[in-house]
Amino acid sequence: MNVNSDIQHTKNILKVPYHKDQLEYWGPVNHIFADSFLTMGHTFIYQYFSNLNSTFLKSVFSSLVEMVQNVSKYNEENCQDNLPQSLIRLKDGGGHVVVNTVNRIKLEDKLYIQSIFEKIFSIPENELFDEYKRLLLKGESVGLIMLRKLNNTNIEYSFSENQEAEAWLSIELKMNYGNT
Repeated sequence: MNVNSDIQHTKNILKVPYHKDQLEYWGPVNHIFADSFLTMGHTFIYQYFSNLNSTFLKSVFSSLVEMVQNVSKYNEENCQDNLPQSLIRLKDGGGHVVVNTVNRIKLEDKLYIQSIFEKIFSIPENELFDEYKRLLLKGESVGLIMLRKLNNTNIEYSFSENQEAEAWLSIELKMNYGNT
């Protein structure tokens, strides 16, 4: 299977279609690449969505940074010998900006990572700020809390496994710009 058909096969399994008006990358992600993608993402956001409120654009870019850094950090810490395939996509969803990440994770990490997401997403909205402060003071990661605290957004995540016994984490953040 060549690289192109392998990518398309994986995207089909994960139901990740191609859309126009987007910035997308599918492949291994490391720190150097993450910096380059964020530069491209910044340019895309500020050129493509230039008619939107600058405060909103900053929150879109901050969210993109957080999501790309999480993928990059996991890949660098856990997959030194074999960087997994990762999808990073930024697109216009018609009334909202959509940021997606899909990342192959180690099968043995799936339950632990799933427990982190379940814990963060079980926190009631009125307690998010207190949890954010608590995690920040302990020096722990606050990225998911930051994404959950955003106004006019919807964030969804899912875990899946394919026929090759690979585990995948998918995150989709939709930020409504219809009201800005």
